[in-house]
Amino acid sequence: MVANNKKPTTNYLVGDEISYATGSGVHYGEVARLLEGGQAIEILFEDGRREIKKARDGSVRLLRRASGASEMEEQNRDRRRGFDEEIREVMRRDIKR
Repeated sequence: MVANNKKPTTNYLVGDEISYATGSGVHYGEVARLLEGGQAIEILFEDGRREIKKARDGSVRLLRRASGASEMEEQNRDRRRGFDEEIREVMRRDIKR
């Protein structure tokens, strides 16, 4: 079986808050519009600059969705809450022994 070392692609939406890492520091902004069907994004930075970047650029990171969800919440949205409760229950049983 071959390991998949690729980072999962993020589908950006208009209004998402992002960070962009450069050699001189990190710049913050939000997605102003989607180009080429989501393959590229236009970023409106806090200082008023606009730049177009590829959506798969490793320097662009999602900070918060326009809906308010963070990147970690976005990654774990498929995770069941019951699974966490099952782990706690097993841990409680082990402590009682």
